[in-house]
Amino acid sequence: MNGIQHRIAVRPAAPADVEALVALVRGLAYHEGKAAAAHVTPAALSAWMFGADPAFEALLAALDGRPVGYLAFYQGFSLFRGERVLLVENLYVEEDARGYGVGRRLLAAAAAEAGRRGLGRLEINVRSTSRAARAFYERLGITAAGESVYRAEDEALAAIAAGSSEPAP
Repeated sequence: MNGIQHRIAVRPAAPADVEALVALVRGLAYHEGKAAAAHVTPAALSAWMFGADPAFEALLAALDGRPVGYLAFYQGFSLFRGERVLLVENLYVEEDARGYGVGRRLLAAAAAEAGRRGLGRLEINVRSTSRAARAFYERLGITAAGESVYRAEDEALAAIAAGSSEPAP
């Protein structure tokens, strides 16, 4: 941005990166206005990523040696495509590191990883209110699927499980 050449490095996150990842995940939570990130601790992140049954993987980006972004992903499956897909749960770059190509490099690394695994699609959860993120993805050729994500959490999930939710139309 300022004419100075910056070094961007992207690599798979390792157990030694847990503290940096916790700070980045909490940064994303703050950026999105989510107050509830206290459960994201080094111990929890270690268990989720490096325990006996890892729930997700992450790529860590550094700008001039300083961790500034991450991309969290896991594999899913598309019945319509008949193959596994790479699902990006979070992509976050700290505010002061934006505009240097860090997000683009994280996505390139995720796409390369999908290719190594023989996955034919990459999907990204994008906040509907984030025009900048949607424009960024569209510039890269990533298109909106035309679907919306709906969630059942906490009380709603319990109510559905108990059969007390409204019947389907």
